[in-house]
Amino acid sequence: MVEATSEVTGMEGLTLYGGVASINQYQDAAAISGDKDEWTVGAKYAVGGFTLGYQYSKEDTGRATTNTEYQNDGYGITFAINDDLSVGYNLYKSHKDSSTDVEVEASSIQVAYSVGGLSVRLADATVDNALYATADTNQRDATTLSVALAF
Repeated sequence: MVEATSEVTGMEGLTLYGGVASINQYQDAAAISGDKDEWTVGAKYAVGGFTLGYQYSKEDTGRATTNTEYQNDGYGITFAINDDLSVGYNLYKSHKDSSTDVEVEASSIQVAYSVGGLSVRLADATVDNALYATADTNQRDATTLSVALAF
């Protein structure tokens, strides 16, 4: 992973990211026809209390048939209202290139509050088409509450 901060980009608060990976795989004509290759790029921009982020990644599984490629997009924004309270929103989409052509989408909104040794966090998340399938059983919603005390 390579990171370019504001010293390189020339823009205060901007950070760029990138990475490449290749995994050698045993190849046979029936299941695996190549190596597994992945790459990703991303950017984060922080100004005032706002932080915005975006990441794109692509994976070629090297498989000879079915599920040979995934393309992923992730977006996020957070806002620090003050030193103790922040809110955020994230959206993630993953597209699997296959005969079924299904996209997974996950979104989440979060609120975090901390004061002294107390932290309270709330997250509400939704996932559509989990496991790249559209059945009702692949739609998920969850709400998580976390309370932590530090002594």
